[in-house]
Amino acid sequence: MFGTDLEDRVGRVSMFGEGHAHWYKISRLLPTHWYHVDVKVRNEDRMTPLVLMAGDETAFKEILKKRGPDLELTQVQAVIPKWMNKTDAWSMEKLTGLSLGYDKIGIPVCLLEVASGAVYADVHDPQFCIDSLVEVKKIY
Repeated sequence: MFGTDLEDRVGRVSMFGEGHAHWYKISRLLPTHWYHVDVKVRNEDRMTPLVLMAGDETAFKEILKKRGPDLELTQVQAVIPKWMNKTDAWSMEKLTGLSLGYDKIGIPVCLLEVASGAVYADVHDPQFCIDSLVEVKKIY
Protein backbone atom coordinates (compact mmCIF):
# COMPACT_ATOMS: atom_id res chain seq x y z
CA MET A 1 0.00 0.00 0.00
CA PHE A 2 1.18 3.51 -0.76
CA GLY A 3 0.59 6.55 1.43
CA THR A 4 0.24 10.21 0.62
CA ASP A 5 0.25 13.47 2.53
CA LEU A 6 -2.35 16.02 1.49
CA GLU A 7 0.35 18.71 1.40
CA ASP A 8 2.01 16.73 -1.43
CA ARG A 9 -1.07 16.91 -3.65
CA VAL A 10 -0.65 18.89 -6.88
CA GLY A 11 -3.34 21.48 -7.59
CA ARG A 12 -6.86 21.42 -6.27
CA VAL A 13 -9.32 18.56 -5.83
CA SER A 14 -10.57 17.14 -9.17
CA MET A 15 -8.20 19.38 -11.17
CA PHE A 16 -7.17 16.27 -13.15
CA GLY A 17 -10.69 14.89 -13.51
CA GLU A 18 -13.42 13.73 -11.19
CA GLY A 19 -11.99 11.49 -8.49
CA HIS A 20 -8.35 11.97 -9.57
CA ALA A 21 -5.41 13.69 -7.92
CA HIS A 22 -1.71 13.93 -8.69
CA TRP A 23 1.02 13.82 -6.04
CA TYR A 24 4.58 15.12 -5.79
CA LYS A 25 5.55 12.10 -3.73
CA ILE A 26 4.12 9.01 -2.10
CA SER A 27 5.43 6.78 0.67
CA ARG A 28 5.54 3.11 1.53
CA LEU A 29 5.92 2.02 5.15
CA LEU A 30 6.62 -1.70 4.76
CA PRO A 31 9.65 -2.89 2.78
CA THR A 32 7.68 -5.26 0.56
CA HIS A 33 7.71 -5.76 -3.21
CA TRP A 34 5.32 -3.94 -5.52
CA TYR A 35 4.56 -3.73 -9.23
CA HIS A 36 5.40 -0.97 -11.75
CA VAL A 37 2.91 -1.59 -14.58
CA ASP A 38 3.21 0.14 -17.96
CA VAL A 39 -0.12 0.25 -19.78
CA LYS A 40 -1.81 2.02 -22.63
CA VAL A 41 -5.35 3.27 -21.98
CA ARG A 42 -7.92 4.33 -24.51
CA ASN A 43 -8.42 8.08 -24.60
CA GLU A 44 -11.18 8.65 -27.16
CA ASP A 45 -9.71 7.30 -30.44
CA ARG A 46 -6.09 6.78 -29.36
CA MET A 47 -4.11 4.81 -26.80
CA THR A 48 -2.21 6.85 -24.20
CA PRO A 49 0.71 5.46 -22.13
CA LEU A 50 0.27 5.40 -18.36
CA VAL A 51 2.17 3.90 -15.42
CA LEU A 52 0.22 2.17 -12.65
CA MET A 53 1.82 1.22 -9.34
CA ALA A 54 0.20 -1.82 -7.75
CA GLY A 55 1.10 -2.23 -4.09
CA ASP A 56 0.28 -5.93 -3.87
CA GLU A 57 -1.01 -8.94 -5.79
CA THR A 58 -4.66 -8.01 -5.26
CA ALA A 59 -4.12 -4.61 -6.90
CA PHE A 60 -2.07 -6.21 -9.69
CA LYS A 61 -4.81 -8.79 -10.36
CA GLU A 62 -7.34 -5.95 -10.64
CA ILE A 63 -5.21 -4.39 -13.39
CA LEU A 64 -4.96 -7.75 -15.16
CA LYS A 65 -8.76 -8.15 -15.05
CA LYS A 66 -9.24 -4.80 -16.81
CA ARG A 67 -7.14 -5.78 -19.85
CA GLY A 68 -8.99 -5.48 -23.11
CA PRO A 69 -9.55 -3.03 -25.96
CA ASP A 70 -9.38 -0.05 -23.57
CA LEU A 71 -6.39 -1.18 -21.47
CA GLU A 72 -3.28 -2.80 -22.94
CA LEU A 73 -0.48 -4.10 -20.73
CA THR A 74 2.91 -3.20 -22.23
CA GLN A 75 5.38 -4.17 -19.48
CA VAL A 76 5.43 -5.17 -15.83
CA GLN A 77 8.39 -4.70 -13.51
CA ALA A 78 8.67 -5.89 -9.95
CA VAL A 79 10.24 -3.53 -7.43
CA ILE A 80 12.02 -5.88 -5.06
CA PRO A 81 13.37 -5.02 -1.58
CA LYS A 82 16.95 -5.88 -0.71
CA TRP A 83 15.97 -8.49 1.89
CA MET A 84 14.13 -10.36 -0.87
CA ASN A 85 16.76 -10.09 -3.63
CA LYS A 86 19.59 -10.74 -1.12
CA THR A 87 21.65 -7.69 -2.15
CA ASP A 88 22.41 -4.32 -0.57
CA ALA A 89 19.83 -2.38 -2.61
CA TRP A 90 16.28 -2.50 -3.94
CA SER A 91 16.00 -3.67 -7.56
CA MET A 92 13.50 -3.16 -10.35
CA GLU A 93 13.33 -6.12 -12.72
CA LYS A 94 11.10 -7.13 -15.62
CA LEU A 95 8.47 -9.55 -14.32
CA THR A 96 8.00 -12.65 -16.48
CA GLY A 97 5.81 -14.68 -14.13
CA LEU A 98 3.92 -14.43 -10.86
CA SER A 99 2.56 -17.33 -8.83
CA LEU A 100 0.78 -17.61 -5.50
CA GLY A 101 0.88 -20.66 -3.24
CA TYR A 102 0.77 -21.67 0.42
CA ASP A 103 3.51 -22.83 2.76
CA LYS A 104 3.24 -25.82 5.11
CA ILE A 105 1.26 -23.84 7.71
CA GLY A 106 -1.11 -22.23 5.21
CA ILE A 107 0.52 -18.81 4.86
CA PRO A 108 0.27 -17.31 1.35
CA VAL A 109 3.59 -17.03 -0.50
CA CYS A 110 4.25 -15.03 -3.64
CA LEU A 111 6.81 -16.16 -6.25
CA LEU A 112 8.15 -13.53 -8.64
CA GLU A 113 9.90 -14.75 -11.81
CA VAL A 114 12.06 -12.12 -13.50
CA ALA A 115 13.79 -11.81 -16.87
CA SER A 116 17.21 -12.74 -15.45
CA GLY A 117 15.81 -16.16 -14.55
CA ALA A 118 15.78 -15.49 -10.81
CA VAL A 119 12.74 -16.44 -8.75
CA TYR A 120 12.09 -14.39 -5.61
CA ALA A 121 9.82 -15.47 -2.75
CA ASP A 122 8.32 -13.07 -0.23
CA VAL A 123 9.46 -15.26 2.66
CA HIS A 124 11.96 -14.41 5.40
CA ASP A 125 12.59 -18.03 6.44
CA PRO A 126 16.15 -18.99 5.35
CA GLN A 127 15.08 -22.68 5.24
CA PHE A 128 12.23 -21.96 2.79
CA CYS A 129 12.02 -24.29 -0.23
CA ILE A 130 9.85 -23.42 -3.23
CA ASP A 131 9.01 -27.11 -3.72
CA SER A 132 7.27 -27.14 -0.32
CA LEU A 133 4.47 -24.86 -1.56
CA VAL A 134 0.99 -26.27 -2.20
CA GLU A 135 -1.91 -25.02 -4.33
CA VAL A 136 0.45 -22.93 -6.47
CA LYS A 137 -1.43 -20.90 -9.09
CA LYS A 138 0.18 -18.83 -11.81
CA ILE A 139 -1.54 -15.44 -12.12
CA TYR A 140 0.82 -13.82 -14.62
